[in-house]
Amino acid sequence: MAEIASGAPAGLTGMSCPLCGERALAPDRSTLEIAPVLCLACGASHDAIADVTVLADRVKIVGGCCAGFLRHELRWSDAGGRDGITRFQTWAQDHVLLRPGDSASLLFAPGDLQRRKGTPMPLSAANHTLGAVWALPGSLPVERLR
Repeated sequence: MAEIASGAPAGLTGMSCPLCGERALAPDRSTLEIAPVLCLACGASHDAIADVTVLADRVKIVGGCCAGFLRHELRWSDAGGRDGITRFQTWAQDHVLLRPGDSASLLFAPGDLQRRKGTPMPLSAANHTLGAVWALPGSLPVERLR
C-alpha cells in the first residue's frame, strides 16, 4: 500500500490542478494521518506524493510500446526524513522520468493510493529538478485537462 507524503508545498506551486488547470495546490493540514492536496481555486482534493526526493524508480514495461504500461516502484524520502514506497503505473508513451536525487510530486484521484486492487495511475506528475510536469491523459478524460 502507498503512503501519502506531507512535504512542504514549495514544489507544488509549479503544478496545475488536473481538474481546473489553475496553479493553486496546497497540502490539506486538516488531517494528521494523511495529507491530501487541495486546489484552492476549485476545491478539488487529490491524493499526493508531494515534494519528495526520489531515492529510486524501478520501472518495468507490461505489454507493448503502444498499448502497454510502465509499472513504477518509486522509493522516496520526504522533508521530514520519512521514507516510503509508492507503486503506480503510467502509459508506456508517457515517459515520466524520476531519477535518484530529483525532487518530485505525483497527484492521484482521491482514494487511489488506498485502493487494495489495481495499480493507481497518477493524474499528473512533476520532476521539479528538471522543471518537467506531465499531465497524464489516460487517467482523466482529455477534455478535463488543460
